[in-house]
Amino acid sequence: MYMNNDFSEQPKIHAAGVLPMRRPAEHHEALRPNDSALRAMTDFTSKFAITVEPERQIDAALADMARLSVRAMLVVRGESVVGLVTSYNIEGRRAERFAEQYQVARERITVGDIMTEWEDLPTLDWQTLQTARISDLLEMFEGIGVMHLLVIESDERGAEVLRGLISRSRIERQLRDVEPVM
Repeated sequence: MYMNNDFSEQPKIHAAGVLPMRRPAEHHEALRPNDSALRAMTDFTSKFAITVEPERQIDAALADMARLSVRAMLVVRGESVVGLVTSYNIEGRRAERFAEQYQVARERITVGDIMTEWEDLPTLDWQTLQTARISDLLEMFEGIGVMHLLVIESDERGAEVLRGLISRSRIERQLRDVEPVM
């Protein structure tokens, strides 16, 4: 019987372990304007959605974003997506305006106070996305002036299921990675 289950050569220094910081993906493949728009979507059927509850304090949510290397989180209440919050919402004028309007200290502002509500989020149908190109997505982003599009798929009962998320800044970053053809 082992009294100590540490098989490393170095002695343990701490009484508890910690998880490593999540690093962003090493490299997203470069995109071209004529590529399928599907390549730009974070597909929630294969990747975990990063979520936050509406009651979370905004600075704690911002710290979560930094720790997870994301700039937006889906806001969920139970099993339902009720909105989207971005680092820009928290760091920009939206939080300041809320504090001024309702005379509350920043420490008391929650994600639910400043998120973009589900019904106000721009969406794109899954069927439409399948035939779209990256250039089509950029036109949509430019036309409506947003940074994120939610991709909606209807399930067998006709309910809206959030299939994925498309980030304008991620597309632009990946397009910049393309080397010019000479």
